[in-house]
Formats: sequence, C-alpha cells, structure tokens
Amino acid sequence: MRKRMLRGSVLGLLAMWCFSTGSAQPKLAVTDQEVNLGTVYNGGIVKAKVKLQNTGKETLKILGIRTSCGCTTVKHPKSELAPGESDFVEVEFNSSGFRGKAVKYIGIETNDPANQYTSITLSADVKEELQPVNNYSLIWFGDVPVGQRAEQMYALRNITKSRITIRGVTKADPELGIYFDKKIVAPSDSVVLKVSVTPEKSGYANEVFFVETDSKNQPRVPVRVSFVGVTRK
Repeated sequence: MRKRMLRGSVLGLLAMWCFSTGSAQPKLAVTDQEVNLGTVYNGGIVKAKVKLQNTGKETLKILGIRTSCGCTTVKHPKSELAPGESDFVEVEFNSSGFRGKAVKYIGIETNDPANQYTSITLSADVKEELQPVNNYSLIWFGDVPVGQRAEQMYALRNITKSRITIRGVTKADPELGIYFDKKIVAPSDSVVLKVSVTPEKSGYANEVFFVETDSKNQPRVPVRVSFVGVTRK
C-alpha cells in the first residue's frame, strides 16, 4: 500500500514537472499572416508592418527571416523577445516589373517548439498607366559585341483617359542610350523609345532605366534592359 502511494506521488510530481516544463516555452504570435498591400503602380514601393509577440513564458529567439523574392525586403525585429514583449517586422515591396496580382512570402524561423517556421503572405494589385505595347517590361538584346552599338524600339501606351507628359529618362548606366519620339502622350496613344546599348566589357548585364512622367499615380515607369557583351575573336 505504501509503495503504491509512493509510486503515485512520484508519478504525480513527474506529471507536474512535465506540465510546468512544457508550458514554460516561447510562443510566437503574429497579428497578420496575410497582408494586403493594396493597389500600387508599377515602379512604386509600398511598406507595411507586421507585429510579432512572444506570448510564451520563455525568451523567444528570432533565428532568421527570409523572403521569396528580391523585390521584397524586411527590416529585422529584435533577435530576442522576452515573455509578453513584441516588435515589428517592417516590410517593403518594390513593384517594378510586376503587373496584376503579385503574391510574395516571408518566412520567420524561431525557437517556438510548436511552430518553428511561420509564413506571412503579402499580396498587392499592381497597375499601370503607361503599359508596354508588347506586354513585356524587359528589352532583351541577346549577344552584343563589345564596343558595338545595338538598338531596339520599345513602345509604351497610355491606357488612361488623361494625357501624360514625359519629363525625361533616368538611367545609371552609361552603356544605355534612350530617346523618345514625343513628350505628350494622349489617351490610347503611344510613345516610342529608341533604346541602344554599347557594351564596355564582356559578360551578362541587367540594367534598369526609368521614364519620368507627370502622373501622380505612376511618376516613374521602370524598364529593364538585358544583354550579353561578347568579345569577337
């Protein structure tokens, strides 16, 4: 009888110890696992904040944060959150080159034993006012001999009901040359850009230039240019 009572007491203490140990754990709580960034015009950048909180009884450690695309960047929160403490993940989505609904993901790794990996879904509706006539935001030149010039025509159509004024072009790469045939683009009309590249060295190049406009919604229209500089023997 005494042995049974002693065994029961030991088992009870073990159960209580396991319960207390199991409950004294970190726990990640995320306010929004699906974040709608709303409407953004191609070339624009939108930001959002996602609240993280440790609702457990031990320190929560943020082991890593990853994004599914280079278009999405995050500002990391504190690496450790005490019980009850909270912080924010600041998210930035660059819409350049996207059209229609864009869906991206952020993965958060913590020491929460019940939920080590947490995913946050970001979505945005990307629109345009100056839309590529060929529906491509990329101009691909292929192989271009180093030191030689290659040209392509690229057209953007005004799909709004108001005229748009082209203010100029911004580019960072001296290998690019961009000229446009008009400054005022009426509704349903198009502006034609003559884009040229002159590779200075061999290898793959991926550049971006921006068509600057007077539009409040889409003041900068991004266009990507890719080519491979080759050396002829």
